[in-house]
Amino acid sequence: MNNEQPATVLASLIDSMQSLQLSTVGMDGIPHCSYTPYLHRAPGNFYIFVSQLAAHTRHLLANRTVAIMIIADEQSTSQIFARTRVHYVCEATHIPPDHPEYESVLDDYQERHGKMAGLLRQLPDFVLFQLHTKSGQFVMGFGKAYTLTGDNLSVFEHSRTG
Repeated sequence: MNNEQPATVLASLIDSMQSLQLSTVGMDGIPHCSYTPYLHRAPGNFYIFVSQLAAHTRHLLANRTVAIMIIADEQSTSQIFARTRVHYVCEATHIPPDHPEYESVLDDYQERHGKMAGLLRQLPDFVLFQLHTKSGQFVMGFGKAYTLTGDNLSVFEHSRTG
């Protein structure tokens, strides 16, 4: 990944990973971290299908601001201190079962994640969220950090400072 274009590396990262790290804030103001499988269906939009029994779901229903991170697998990285990763601040929107896109999003989600996703669709406590990206930071390695701007955060501005 040394000489690859940032947009190509980011697209590959998003396509190759299956889960994202999720950071929410509880009603008590205490941060909570978790993870969940995701679907990236359109630029700037991720979808997650999560149980209402999970703390992060309750947090999302109460506070729509969420941070997510998709990070390269430790086993495939050449430098543990500079793993390729993207971080987004998102606005979460609950997608109810009667929404026109609900079934098609879950069909795509199930195609990506297999039989277990189909089983989860049958459970009454699972809810669908769209996570719309508001800001982002992409890191390819040392000295290769970018602030994401523009439409759908598709413009890569090289970051000179943290």
